Amino acid sequence: MRKHLASLDGLRGVAALAVAAKHFQNLSRINLHAQQASVAVDLFFILSGFVIARAYETRLAGGLAWRDYMRLRLARLYPAIAGALVISAVIWLVAGGFPYPQLLLQFALLPVLFGPLIFAGDLFPLDDPQWSLFWELAINGLHAAIFRWLTPARIVAIMGVALVGLVVACWRWGWLDVGWTRRTFWAAAPRVVWGFFAGVLIWRLYQRGWRLPAAPYWLLVAILVACMIRWAPSVRLYWARDLLLIVVILPAIVAFAVNSPVPERLVKPAIWLGAISYPLYTLHVPLLRGFRWLLMASPPLPMWERRVLWWVVFAAVILAAALYERCYDAPIRAALSRRRARARSADAAPVRPATADARKDPPLSARAPELSAQD
Repeated sequence: MRKHLASLDGLRGVAALAVAAKHFQNLSRINLHAQQASVAVDLFFILSGFVIARAYETRLAGGLAWRDYMRLRLARLYPAIAGALVISAVIWLVAGGFPYPQLLLQFALLPVLFGPLIFAGDLFPLDDPQWSLFWELAINGLHAAIFRWLTPARIVAIMGVALVGLVVACWRWGWLDVGWTRRTFWAAAPRVVWGFFAGVLIWRLYQRGWRLPAAPYWLLVAILVACMIRWAPSVRLYWARDLLLIVVILPAIVAFAVNSPVPERLVKPAIWLGAISYPLYTLHVPLLRGFRWLLMASPPLPMWERRVLWWVVFAAVILAAALYERCYDAPIRAALSRRRARARSADAAPVRPATADARKDPPLSARAPELSAQD
């Protein structure tokens, strides 16, 4: 099995760029027509369901304990978001302190950063995209706990319940860009459940040989980009647009992409985009907010200069995400992986039977590193 599906890596990278473009648009007031990029998060959930099922269901069935699996997921998700939160906290402090006590509390509680601040307006005020990572970890744990029970029919039933939740959320708020505030917190549940289990279902059907025909990869990317541009002619139709995208079009894009080859000249760019997608997702809001603070604290500039500076900063944020992945996130995850490998080796080391000749056994001090590794 290939470790990477470049087609999915490319889609993930394009979606992360779209989310960054939406927040860039909101902060800079430069209209990129990316108002609909919130559905990129739903694409992340679908991709996660497919990738997690593909990578871990066999290992879970083979004896990987739930606790060990969750440690693996924390090791994957935690370093990048923790670093981004630290960067965000430093920016807030330099800008004149935390605007309200909840931010200080969240910074103090970094070891449990996946919990929302239920008494704040924004549940994750230091780094807005953190809301989806909280739900990502929750759905990962649920899937690992019930994956043996899941059949295609039961997955469809779970998705049916989630669909009811999506319809109720649309009726309540008129669209599905919800889940990141205290008022709409519950509405994130049907979004993540629908998306994640849609991805799991695509993988289960893929395993059984149910595959859609290959499609031109450029067409899939073009459709994805079109999905993230505001194209509903009336606010009254946003609910229908969101349901159509999340329930039908995005799962179809992933299902086609799984079996669609990436042109050879685009494989490396697609994998690179996939590699920086998570660092970009976690890092872009603190950096863009930091630049806005600098701009507000500086003497007024002509509009054209402000626009040029914003575009330079947006390019710099993408570059910073690439450096963040290469110099911080990837090395930390590699170090954690080596540590786990050493611990497994220590656990699997054969124990020699006791002998009458105690001189053949090394002193306890010589075995101390091995004991530490097991801890």
